Amino acid sequence: MPGSRVAPFVGLFLVWAAPAVAQNPAPDTTTAPVAAAADPDSIVARAIARRRDVLTTIGNVCYDAYVKVAARTLRANHDTARSVLFLSETHSSAYWEPHRHYQETIEARRQSRGFGAPRALVAVDEIVDVGRESIVLDGYAGAGRGEGANRRAFGQGGTAHRYVVPLPVGRDAFDRYAFRLLDTLTVDGRRAYRLAVIPRSASTPLFVGTMDVADSTYDLLALDLGLNDAVRFGAVRGLRYRERFADAGDGRWLPAEIRLTGEIRPRITADGLPREVAGVPVPGLPEALAFEQVAALSAFRFDVGDRPDGLGEYRVVVREGADHPDSVAWDAPGAPPLTAAERQAWARSDSAERHPPTLMRIGQGIGAVGEVMANPGYFHFNRVDGYYLGLAPTWRLSPDVILDTKAGYALGSETWQYGFGGRVRLSEGRRMWVGASYGDETVSRPTLISSQYNPTFRALFARVDPLDYYREKGLHVSFGTKLLNLTQLELGYEDARQSSLDTLPGYSFHSTRFPARGNPPIAPGHLRALSATLTWDSREMVRSRAGDYRLSPMSWTRISGGVEAAAPSVIANDFSYRRFTLEIQHAQPLLGWGTTTVSAVGGIATGLVPPQRYFTVDFGMDVLAVEGNAFSTLARTNYYGNEAAVITVRHDFDRLLFTRSGLPLIRSLPFTLSVQAGLFWTDFVNHVPYAGDSMLATAPTPYSEVGFSLGNLTPFLSPFNFSATFAWQLSSYATRRFRFGIGLSGP
Repeated sequence: MPGSRVAPFVGLFLVWAAPAVAQNPAPDTTTAPVAAAADPDSIVARAIARRRDVLTTIGNVCYDAYVKVAARTLRANHDTARSVLFLSETHSSAYWEPHRHYQETIEARRQSRGFGAPRALVAVDEIVDVGRESIVLDGYAGAGRGEGANRRAFGQGGTAHRYVVPLPVGRDAFDRYAFRLLDTLTVDGRRAYRLAVIPRSASTPLFVGTMDVADSTYDLLALDLGLNDAVRFGAVRGLRYRERFADAGDGRWLPAEIRLTGEIRPRITADGLPREVAGVPVPGLPEALAFEQVAALSAFRFDVGDRPDGLGEYRVVVREGADHPDSVAWDAPGAPPLTAAERQAWARSDSAERHPPTLMRIGQGIGAVGEVMANPGYFHFNRVDGYYLGLAPTWRLSPDVILDTKAGYALGSETWQYGFGGRVRLSEGRRMWVGASYGDETVSRPTLISSQYNPTFRALFARVDPLDYYREKGLHVSFGTKLLNLTQLELGYEDARQSSLDTLPGYSFHSTRFPARGNPPIAPGHLRALSATLTWDSREMVRSRAGDYRLSPMSWTRISGGVEAAAPSVIANDFSYRRFTLEIQHAQPLLGWGTTTVSAVGGIATGLVPPQRYFTVDFGMDVLAVEGNAFSTLARTNYYGNEAAVITVRHDFDRLLFTRSGLPLIRSLPFTLSVQAGLFWTDFVNHVPYAGDSMLATAPTPYSEVGFSLGNLTPFLSPFNFSATFAWQLSSYATRRFRFGIGLSGP
């Protein structure tokens, strides 16, 4: 392998550079001659065995954790508050036991006021987990007062810039790393070995650096690691990961401090532009900056007894009041120390929060307007309502009681719409809730592709609206509860009158060469239907005041089955049908070559199923690589049926296919690659047709498509980084045979 040929040279370089690789050298160290008989592989093997023995003999452990994330401009004096662009702190209590049972409870958190974290920051996911054998490097998601210090819920396709990097102290360390003995030292009075950590592959995300192991006891004392070229985050440079270990009690050496540092050096920067106006940060182009993520772990308590509630289901729990902590929360001895500049930055942030300057209030107003524009309850545009303006506030009366209200006017159809309802949580531990709502409004038909898609801006500017609509007035009642861990049951009852809507003439504010799609009619009537959905999802969750949401690990599975029934023999009804659906999603790393995501969804409807309950495969979100739709050659055609099935497969290689090619030019390409394929089938089987069915397209033979996407095409223009998507239809339907698209993939 290419990595094996360069390993000796890397080893020689590390021998030469080892004294300088650590920007913060270990305190109180002296060197001694290297013991000639010391075998590096034996030292590392004993260190791994010692670490495993410490972790497996722990019944359970609780500890305190403080995490600080800071970003500083490289243009200003680091001793001043002006140098601090972003600052956040989190105080957590953590519970850990063998077999990956772990839960972090966020007791307090705060973030500097301004325009959020710089977009290109990188952080370690779950940095305070003491038992991991690898780290996940990810884009920082702590901007705003989000749920968790650094977690993002990824879409089905994952992300091209999310790396799992094995630590050199895991079970498979010798498969991934070679080790060389560099020196012996005295660290805080203990004799220790310093070893070089050398990756065996240049194309797999791995560390390179040094590790310190105690003589005789073989406790791990320190890691000081950089990353090889297989790990790339746009304009991020010089990523370095360090761990310092300490005796946590009874001779158990566990992490005491974990630190990730790096710099962001974009090709296009804001140099020469003002960074502040009247003391208010000015958003705009990025600038060169340095960042760090520091976690301090302390107060280890072993075999404490009771497990926390939700262990195995909730990875993170955010305490009530965590966003409004008392100031003493940050004065604990275990918290990472703040620099003078950081203390000044907090003072400035607190002052700005109490008395926001005019420009900051304007910025907050612009942000609020953006949120309103993205909420269809306040504004939307489609081919049956035209422009819609309204209000849709949510009232959180308590953690257990939420009221939803909305009312507005559709200018195109000249109709009022409204809705009101509420949800009451009966049991937090059981995730048991009941809800009810009543409304009279425009709703969209369910689809298998983009049921949660808001097509407002596409309909407004491109006169393309993929959804179909009808009017509904009535009552909805719902109930949900946890049956088993990771399993949720939801029951529903609908009692509503439904009617057709017509497409508005000339509904777009500008003309295009495409005529507006007609809005297919439905079967009008009074529907009373019962429904049930059972879902098992392997992803653990975050619990917070804003609600529960799921994390997205590298490997996960979701299975959901549903049934809906309208039965005149049970309750008076204008309809009689049964509707069954099944959805399966699975994401899994594939033999070190990236991540594969498989999705399958299908349904069967029996009886006199009305058009508003047909299964629809829509042309929805349009571009696979950018927006997550499985089919980009559908043009402006939706496919319908009372039976349907969709299967899609996507594999994200990141840069692996290029870096492992071994070809001199190809392996240096910065591009990322993903490939995708999908097929679907829809048809009417044993179906009594309704008026308008003859105008609906079906796919009685599978519609199939393959394609690929290239990302990180313009890293030299960071943060304006483009991606390209290519897709071919393999079937013979009268839509596009080929589709090419350009997207903006971000830094």
